Amino acid sequence: MLFMLATSVSFAQETIGTNQRLVSSGIPFFVPHWYIKLQGGGAFDRGEAKFTQLLSPSVQIAAGYRFNELFGLRGTVSGLWARNRYAYPEAGYRWNYVQPSIDAELDLTQLFLGRQPHRLWSVYAFIGGGAAFAFNNDDAVEANKRYGIDFQKLWEKNLWSPVLRGGLGADIRVADEISIGLEVNTNMLSDHFNSKRGKGDNVDWHFNALLGVKFNIGSSHGRTAPIYETIDTPAPRVEPAPSQFVDVPIEKISFNVNIYFLINQSIIRDNQIAKLTALLKYLNEHPKAFIRLSGFADKDTGNPTINMRLSRERSQVVSDYLMNAGVPEWRIRRFAKGDTVQPFDIPEDNRVCICFVYDPENPVPQAFEY
Repeated sequence: MLFMLATSVSFAQETIGTNQRLVSSGIPFFVPHWYIKLQGGGAFDRGEAKFTQLLSPSVQIAAGYRFNELFGLRGTVSGLWARNRYAYPEAGYRWNYVQPSIDAELDLTQLFLGRQPHRLWSVYAFIGGGAAFAFNNDDAVEANKRYGIDFQKLWEKNLWSPVLRGGLGADIRVADEISIGLEVNTNMLSDHFNSKRGKGDNVDWHFNALLGVKFNIGSSHGRTAPIYETIDTPAPRVEPAPSQFVDVPIEKISFNVNIYFLINQSIIRDNQIAKLTALLKYLNEHPKAFIRLSGFADKDTGNPTINMRLSRERSQVVSDYLMNAGVPEWRIRRFAKGDTVQPFDIPEDNRVCICFVYDPENPVPQAFEY
C-alpha cells in the first residue's frame, strides 16, 4: 500500500510538473456548525464566611451553534449544589439547584486579531440569562428550627429565580474537532437564593470556574480546492538582481488590480481568485514586470492601530499568494497605509489591497481584464 501510494504521489507530481502550474493551494474558510461542551469545576456563593466555606462543586452542559467566526448562540444547563453559612449562631447549610440559560457568544480573538477559520486558540465573552430552580433546602430549614435563626428570606420546598449572567472563556484546539477550555462566569440571582437578606437587600451572586471539553459536530472549517493552470511549456524567467526593482510613481503604472476584503478580515475570498489568476498569468508572461502591493483599511470602522495591522496583513496575504504561485519575492514590494489614505469614496471599497503593476515593456496605462 505504501509503494502504491508513493507511486501515485510521484505520478501526480510529475503530471502537475509537466503541464500544470499551481495558482492557489486553496483558501481556508469558516463552516457554521453545532457543538457540545461538557464542563465541571467549582462554584462560590458570596456570603459572610471564609472563602473555602462557601465553595461547592458545579457542572455545566452546553449545546450551541456558531454562525460565523465572531458570533454564536448556546443553551446551557448548570448546577449541582450551593453552600452558605449563617454567622450567629454559626450554621452551615447547602441546597441543590438547576439553572437553564441562553447565552450569546462573541469571539474576542477573531474580533481583535483578525478572522482565521482554523485558529489554534480563542478567547470569548458571553452574556445571557435564564432561571434557577432551587430545591432541597432542608439544612437551612432544620437550622431555623433548631437554633431559631431568623433567615428572613427562608424558602422551604423550592424556589424559582431569574438569572442574569456573563463571563469569559478560552479554548485551545487539541484536534480538528476537539478543544479543551476554561470558563469563568458570574450569575446574578434573587436575594432569596441563599435564604438570607443581603446587604442593601439587593441580589445574590453565584460564581463558577469550569474546565471542560468541546466537541464540534461536523467540520468547523474547510479549504477551497487547489487551482491549477494548464500550460504548454514553462515561460522562461528573466531574474535580475533584487536591486533592479523599480518603484515608479503611481501615474506611470501599467495597470492595477483591486483585491477586496470583508470588514476586519485579511482572508482572500473566492470571488477575488479570478483577479489573482489573471494577474499571475500576466506576471508569468511578462517576467520584467514589477508589482507594488498597497494595503488599506476603512477608517469608518475599527481604530488606527487595528486598521494599520489589517492593511499590513492584506498586503502580506496577497504577497504570500503570489509567491506561493511562483512569483519571486524580488519582484514584489509591500506597503501598508492603514486608514491614513482612503482611495475610494465608498467606505467598504477601502478594505482593499491595490496591486500596482509596472511593466517596462508596456509603460502606457492599459485596462486589465480578468
